[in-house]
Order: sequence, then C-alpha cells, then structure tokens
Amino acid sequence: MYRATLPLTHRPARDGSAVEAAHVPAYLALELASQAWADALSHASAGRLTAMDVMIVNVTSNFSRELLVGVADVEVSVTKVGRSSFSVDVAIDQHGERAALASFTLVRVVDGSASALTEDHRRVLDTLR
Repeated sequence: MYRATLPLTHRPARDGSAVEAAHVPAYLALELASQAWADALSHASAGRLTAMDVMIVNVTSNFSRELLVGVADVEVSVTKVGRSSFSVDVAIDQHGERAALASFTLVRVVDGSASALTEDHRRVLDTLR
C-alpha cells in the first residue's frame, strides 16, 4: 500500500483567472487519484514501472462526501493482478473522512499492444497490496 498527502486545487479558468470556489469538481478528484497511482507505481518500482508503461482501460468512482480545496490523503492499493493488467483502488480522505474511492484497471503496453507483466513488475505490484 502507498500513502501520501497531495494538494487538491483548481486549475485556472480558461481566461487564466483564479477559481475561488471551495468545492472541487469530480474530474479534479479523478486527476488526483490518477496522480496518486502514478506516484505509487514510480515510487514502488524505483522507475521500472511507471504511468508511461500502462494505459487506463477502466475507471469507476464513488463519492461519499464533498471534496474541498486543500490537501487530501490518498491510499493506493493493488487489488488484482492478471497476465497483462492490474487493478488499483485509490481512497481519497479529507479531514479524516473518506470522500471518494476510485478504481482503475491498467494494462501494460509495449509498442501499442497489451504485454505480459514481468516477474519484476509482479514483485513491485505485490508491495502495493
């Protein structure tokens, strides 16, 4: 399992102005979750398995409370490992409460095609269970 505290912020509006709303839209929470699993992979593998080696084939999310601008605690865990794919859950907590759970299915790709995970990849993924 991988844990981190990450900033949760708005992007500037299209005109470049700052967004002042405290509420964070769902798509920004999903970006945070994507950053969390990418960080977890890179950290656990020392760069041997990164977000550039995989593609997202499925994502689901459930929100149980509003997310606000500030920091969020994330917890990334691998839930399933297949031949070329694996699944991760990213829990997002804020102020000590679970706010969201995003689940991603990722496939290792080489030259644009699904490719089997190596034994090294499997060892890395096992450290994130």
